[in-house]
Amino acid sequence: MKKLLEAQLAGSFNLLRGQIDSMTDGEWRSRAHPAANLLGFTTWHGLRTIDWAVCGVASGEGELADKSDWKDVKPPGSMFGAGVSREIADSIATTISRDRVREYEAALRERVLSWIGPLSDEDLERIVDLKAPHLAGADHLHPAAWEEVGDLDGLPLWQLLARPPVSHIRVHYGEVMAQLEILRSGMVSPVG
Repeated sequence: MKKLLEAQLAGSFNLLRGQIDSMTDGEWRSRAHPAANLLGFTTWHGLRTIDWAVCGVASGEGELADKSDWKDVKPPGSMFGAGVSREIADSIATTISRDRVREYEAALRERVLSWIGPLSDEDLERIVDLKAPHLAGADHLHPAAWEEVGDLDGLPLWQLLARPPVSHIRVHYGEVMAQLEILRSGMVSPVG
């Protein structure tokens, strides 16, 4: 099971890195229709979701974005993107550059894959307690975020790892790629 999760996490990073590298700065700050998030926000959200789930919750070591070198990729009120306002989501894509998110992806990838490497299948059966004392004050306890992630509480660790950092990433990957196709087709004008 661990080898599969490790491969899937690496795949999540590959998908997100591919998006970062393939977008222009203009696309990063665009959306294909008025109801969509800016593409840069959605890609950033993917990385922040992995950081939150793996580094913040699963490893217990704390999110990379909470370290002093990375505080700029987690503006006040942004959490990991779950439940944030449209205004905050838009400001993320307009103030955090693709280059900075690319650097964050590389550092986060290294941290996550080095953490999961030594785990055993038995380690992955541990039950996740999203309200554990060491998580007091964590972003996911904010009511808007809890609404999005509360159903993950009490799951085995392998399920937490398979859901937000793997399957959630693939949902948003499809969303971003579909919007990029629409924008690149010229069928619509980018909405900023």
